[in-house]
Amino acid sequence: MAKDTKTEFFYYIDGKPYRLTPGKNGITEEIITVLRDSYHSEHLNDRYEDELQDAKFKFSKILHDANPATHPNDPIEHLVDNSQAPEEILFQDELSPSIRDQVHTLISQLIPAQQELFWKLCEGRQLVDIAREEGTTDNAIRSRRRKMFDRIRALYAEEFGDV
Repeated sequence: MAKDTKTEFFYYIDGKPYRLTPGKNGITEEIITVLRDSYHSEHLNDRYEDELQDAKFKFSKILHDANPATHPNDPIEHLVDNSQAPEEILFQDELSPSIRDQVHTLISQLIPAQQELFWKLCEGRQLVDIAREEGTTDNAIRSRRRKMFDRIRALYAEEFGDV
C-alpha cells in the first residue's frame, strides 16, 4: 500500500460505520485494499447505471410511485410498444435473396465434379492443392473451374435474368 493512502477504512453495514484499522482484529492492508476497490467499482457501476437511464422515464416513474392517483399511467406499461424499435423498422419486410443466396440454389444443377470443386473453393482451398489431392494437374482444375463458372452464369441468366 502506498505511504500517502489512508491506512484506515470505514465500512458501513446497515448505515452504521465500522472503523477498520490494519493490525487490529485480524484486519490487514490487503483486506482494506480489497474492500476499498470493491466499494469504488460498485459506486462506479451505480454511476454508469444512472447515466444510462432515460431521465424522462425515470422522472415519470418517480411521479407515479409518489402519487399513483395523480399520475395513473405507469411508464412501465408503455415499454411493451416495440413499434419504434430499430429491428421492427429496419426488418419489417422479408429481405429479398442476395445474389449469393440465388447462386447457392443453382449449385445442385451442376455436375457432381463441379459441385465438389465449388465447395472446395468456398472453403478457401487453393487450385494446386485440389489438383494434388485429386491426382490431376492444376490446369485441369482451372478448366473445370472456368466451365463451372460458365455454367453458373448460364443457369443464373436462365433463372433470374441477366445481372
